[in-house]
Parts: sequence; C-alpha cells; structure tokens
Amino acid sequence: MSYGALIELLQTRLGLDPDSMGLATLRHGIDEACVSIGAPGPDKLLTCVLGSARDWRRFVDHMVVPETWFFRVNDQFEDLLRFVRQATQVPRPLRILSLPCATGEEAYSIAATLLSAGLTTRTFEILGIDVSERAVAAARDARYRKSALRGQTLDQAWFSWQGETFSPLPTCRNAVRFQVGNVLSPTLLAQEAPFDIIFCRNPLIYLDAPARVRLIDQLLRHLAPHGMVFSGQAEVLSNLDPRLQPAPGFGALSFIRKPQAAAVLPPDPRAFVVKRTPLQALHARASRAKRNTEQRPEEAVELATADSTTALALVQKDADAGRLEVARAGCVALLEHDRENANVWFLLAMIELADGALEAAEHAFSRASYLDPAHQEATQRRASLAARLGRADEAAQLRARARRIQSPETPQ
Repeated sequence: MSYGALIELLQTRLGLDPDSMGLATLRHGIDEACVSIGAPGPDKLLTCVLGSARDWRRFVDHMVVPETWFFRVNDQFEDLLRFVRQATQVPRPLRILSLPCATGEEAYSIAATLLSAGLTTRTFEILGIDVSERAVAAARDARYRKSALRGQTLDQAWFSWQGETFSPLPTCRNAVRFQVGNVLSPTLLAQEAPFDIIFCRNPLIYLDAPARVRLIDQLLRHLAPHGMVFSGQAEVLSNLDPRLQPAPGFGALSFIRKPQAAAVLPPDPRAFVVKRTPLQALHARASRAKRNTEQRPEEAVELATADSTTALALVQKDADAGRLEVARAGCVALLEHDRENANVWFLLAMIELADGALEAAEHAFSRASYLDPAHQEATQRRASLAARLGRADEAAQLRARARRIQSPETPQ
C-alpha cells in the first residue's frame, strides 16, 4: 500500500505537514482520489500521479482544505479599508492578492468591500491563486449557496440571487481574476508586479516548517514596500519571521515589513514652501510629465501659509479663471499636507474633467466619494463618467447611491 508514499509526495511538492490534517483525513482523501481517477488502489494512484500532470492536479483537488466563506473576519475588511484610506500616495490601481483563494469567496468579498466604499474597478486589481484546479474553476463559475455566507449580510448592490444560489454582479465579478498555482513555486508570481495587499489566511497551519519559511519568503518577495499582509487567526507572522511586524493602528492579524533604520538628514531650509508631487506620480499620465506646473514663488508661499479653507479658495479662484495647470498644482500641494480632504479631491476632479482627462477625473471623484460618502455631487459625477465610458451597470448603481444620499429615508 502506497499511502505513505503519496503523503510523502504531498509533503515534497506542496509542503504539507501530515500532522496538520491527520492520517485518517489524508487516507480518506487518497481513497476518494482513487475513485475519481479510476485507480484500483493507492499503488496504482501513485503511478498515475507520478506519470500524469493531469492526474496529479486531480489528486491535489481531493487533498486540499477549501474552507472559506464570505466576509470572513470582519475586522480584516475594516483594516483593508483603513489601509486603502491611507494609500493615496499610490499613483496606480491598488494590487491585491488572495493566496490561497479557495473557491473565490474571499476575493469577491474584497471586491465588494472596496466597491461599497466608493472605489471603482479602475482603482484596484484582485488576483486569486489556488493550487486546486477544482477550487479555481468554482471561483470562476462564482455560484454560491447560502451556506457560503455563514450568517453574513449580502449586499445586493454587488450580488444577486438566482433561486437557491447567488453570484457576484458583473462589476464585482470582473474586478477579480483567478489562476491555478502552487504557493511554493518560485516562478508563480514571476510575471506579476508587487502587491499592496496580500490576504494569506491559514495556509501556514497546513505546512511543515521548511515550507512555512518558503511561503513567507514568497510573500515578502512580492509585497510592495508599503504593503500589508492579512494572516489567519492562528498565524502570528511576527512570531514566525522578524521581517514582519504588527501594523500600528491595525488589527492583530495585519502585518507590515519591519521598517529599516532611516538616516538622519539635516533640515531643509526650503521646507516652508509646499512642494508639489509631479503630476505623473499622482495620475501616471506620462503625456503630462513635461508640463510646467510650478507656481510663482509668492503664490507658493501664500498657499503654504494659508489655512486649509482659504488655500482651497485660492485654488478654486485659479480654476474658475481657467488657469488649470496652476490650479491642479495647487490641489496636489494641498493633498500632500491633507490626503484625506474630500473637497480638494473633488476640486481636482473638476479640474481634470475640464481638461478632458477622464481617467484622472474618475480617480479623483472616487477618492472624494470614498472619503466623504455623503458627497452626493461626487457620486453623481462618477455615475455620469461611468455612463460616458460605457459602464452602464456601474452607472446605474452609482445613480441609485446618489439618490440614497439625497433621500436616506427613501427606500430604493
């Protein structure tokens, strides 16, 4: 009987710790795989999985633990929004990884959370990866039963029921892509840019010690410098690797890289003048990178020394006079000091809209409505832009939200 050889193969290829699942569970999974693949017993199954990549993948489908549900651990989704609120310095869509993604509930929960907060699918990307082909196929199919909610509330702005099952609506569904992959493979994410957020909940409890080291190395290799990792409830990453530490101000399962000691620099005598972030860093619009957006020195000092309300009024005055480049630079300067000012983001959006920069305008309107969910005009503008860009479903949802803001007591 080759039960032992099959378990050893799982440990070698997937880093599985046999004790984490128990011998009885493993033997049961092997017996199920024998039936599924058509092998008369473990000896023949071992021959099949060693000789056929397809049979190996089918075998793995029976040996993984795809336990997950929607909006699992609410505190982490609150931390997700807290991170996004602070990530205004990222001049591109946020990149989020769900690893392992199982059957997709976590990835779609992330998408719905961000969409409900006012972000658009143009401002974030979600990738779900799992070693199980069967799990990934279920994630792509995206049909779930009530049991996948575990008592959580389903937001019908992003999901719809069809009889006994529900599915994410197109806006939510199209925000996520899935692929099959082994988390321990060094080439798994070789073609991917770094991720700002990684959900990696509970795989470590099923791995042996060497595999845990390899997985954490993988996470750190593909985590953006400012990024955050959300772990499982039994996985305190800072106890496993000193390169990770709890994120200050976040929950106990949210981790960041340990900061490197910073060199002490002498004070900059020009610090009293507000510096402006280059426009291409804010919007990633290379065609505008060479434009001169600097204000005259006296204007910069006036803006830097004014209170926020007066400074915004000065920028508004430039915008009203058609001095769009100067007004844009003023908004960027204000945002460097207060990135969570919804009114500045809204003014910046209006400037971009007047200048025909629809993508930049949509991004800024999204930031304004996220930071101030009651900002009805920002939501209405987003709806108009979504319709203009051909995203009818998203436009309808945003119009409905604008109506709820205007008349919160009126059911929609």
